[in-house]
Amino acid sequence: MEKMRDDIRSAGAWFVCEYSSPILDNYQALVHDKVFKTEFVKHVFREAKRDSHIGGTRTRVNAVLRIIDRHELADALIYVIHSDRVGFDEPDAIEKAKILYMKISVH
Repeated sequence: MEKMRDDIRSAGAWFVCEYSSPILDNYQALVHDKVFKTEFVKHVFREAKRDSHIGGTRTRVNAVLRIIDRHELADALIYVIHSDRVGFDEPDAIEKAKILYMKISVH
Protein backbone atom coordinates (compact mmCIF):
# COMPACT_ATOMS: atom_id res chain seq x y z
CA MET A 1 0.00 0.00 0.00
CA GLU A 2 2.84 2.39 0.81
CA LYS A 3 4.58 1.73 -2.53
CA MET A 4 1.28 2.36 -4.29
CA ARG A 5 0.86 5.70 -2.52
CA ASP A 6 4.45 6.63 -3.34
CA ASP A 7 3.84 5.85 -7.01
CA ILE A 8 0.59 7.83 -6.99
CA ARG A 9 2.54 10.79 -5.58
CA SER A 10 5.24 10.31 -8.23
CA ALA A 11 2.70 10.21 -11.04
CA GLY A 12 0.28 12.70 -9.57
CA ALA A 13 -3.23 11.61 -8.70
CA TRP A 14 -4.64 13.52 -11.68
CA PHE A 15 -2.24 11.62 -13.98
CA VAL A 16 -3.31 8.26 -12.55
CA CYS A 17 -6.93 9.22 -13.29
CA GLU A 18 -6.26 10.65 -16.72
CA TYR A 19 -3.67 8.28 -18.18
CA SER A 20 -4.03 4.86 -16.52
CA SER A 21 -6.39 3.70 -19.25
CA PRO A 22 -4.10 4.43 -22.22
CA ILE A 23 -1.12 3.07 -20.28
CA LEU A 24 -3.02 -0.13 -19.50
CA ASP A 25 -4.21 -0.41 -23.12
CA ASN A 26 -0.60 -0.12 -24.32
CA TYR A 27 1.03 -1.99 -21.43
CA GLN A 28 2.79 -4.71 -23.44
CA ALA A 29 4.23 -2.25 -25.95
CA LEU A 30 5.30 0.14 -23.18
CA VAL A 31 7.12 -2.64 -21.36
CA HIS A 32 8.68 -4.37 -24.35
CA ASP A 33 9.23 -1.70 -27.02
CA LYS A 34 11.53 1.18 -26.04
CA VAL A 35 10.82 3.12 -29.22
CA PHE A 36 7.06 2.88 -28.66
CA LYS A 37 7.49 3.94 -25.02
CA THR A 38 9.58 6.96 -26.01
CA GLU A 39 6.96 8.04 -28.55
CA PHE A 40 4.14 7.42 -26.06
CA VAL A 41 5.85 9.58 -23.42
CA LYS A 42 6.44 12.34 -25.99
CA HIS A 43 2.76 12.23 -26.97
CA VAL A 44 1.60 12.44 -23.34
CA PHE A 45 4.11 15.24 -22.64
CA ARG A 46 2.73 17.30 -25.54
CA GLU A 47 -0.90 16.46 -24.76
CA ALA A 48 -0.87 16.99 -20.99
CA LYS A 49 1.31 20.13 -21.00
CA ARG A 50 1.93 19.72 -17.27
CA ASP A 51 5.66 19.03 -17.09
CA SER A 52 8.43 21.46 -17.99
CA HIS A 53 10.69 18.58 -19.06
CA ILE A 54 9.85 15.26 -20.71
CA GLY A 55 11.64 13.44 -17.87
CA GLY A 56 8.78 14.40 -15.57
CA THR A 57 6.28 12.75 -17.89
CA ARG A 58 8.51 9.66 -18.15
CA THR A 59 8.51 9.47 -14.34
CA ARG A 60 4.72 9.66 -14.30
CA VAL A 61 4.35 6.89 -16.90
CA ASN A 62 6.86 4.67 -15.08
CA ALA A 63 5.02 5.16 -11.78
CA VAL A 64 1.73 3.99 -13.32
CA LEU A 65 3.53 1.03 -14.91
CA ARG A 66 4.85 0.04 -11.46
CA ILE A 67 1.32 0.19 -10.05
CA ILE A 68 0.10 -2.06 -12.87
CA ASP A 69 3.08 -4.42 -12.39
CA ARG A 70 2.11 -4.89 -8.73
CA HIS A 71 -1.54 -5.53 -9.69
CA GLU A 72 -2.61 -2.49 -7.67
CA LEU A 73 -4.34 -0.47 -10.36
CA ALA A 74 -7.87 -1.04 -9.03
CA ASP A 75 -6.76 0.00 -5.53
CA ALA A 76 -4.91 3.03 -6.91
CA LEU A 77 -7.98 4.13 -8.86
CA ILE A 78 -10.19 3.86 -5.76
CA TYR A 79 -7.58 5.86 -3.82
CA VAL A 80 -7.50 8.71 -6.36
CA ILE A 81 -11.26 8.64 -7.00
CA HIS A 82 -11.75 9.40 -3.32
CA SER A 83 -9.21 12.22 -3.35
CA ASP A 84 -11.03 15.45 -2.53
CA ARG A 85 -8.38 17.55 -4.25
CA VAL A 86 -8.48 15.64 -7.52
CA GLY A 87 -12.28 15.57 -7.44
CA PHE A 88 -12.39 19.33 -7.03
CA ASP A 89 -9.58 20.23 -9.45
CA GLU A 90 -10.04 17.51 -12.09
CA PRO A 91 -13.65 16.23 -12.22
CA ASP A 92 -13.24 14.93 -15.80
CA ALA A 93 -10.18 12.92 -14.76
CA ILE A 94 -12.15 11.37 -11.90
CA GLU A 95 -14.82 10.27 -14.37
CA LYS A 96 -12.15 8.58 -16.52
CA ALA A 97 -10.83 6.80 -13.43
CA LYS A 98 -14.32 5.60 -12.51
CA ILE A 99 -14.89 4.24 -16.02
CA LEU A 100 -11.56 2.39 -15.98
CA TYR A 101 -12.25 1.04 -12.49
CA MET A 102 -15.59 -0.36 -13.63
CA LYS A 103 -13.93 -1.87 -16.71
CA ILE A 104 -11.13 -3.64 -14.82
CA SER A 105 -13.16 -4.66 -11.77
CA VAL A 106 -15.56 -6.64 -13.97
CA HIS A 107 -12.77 -9.03 -15.02
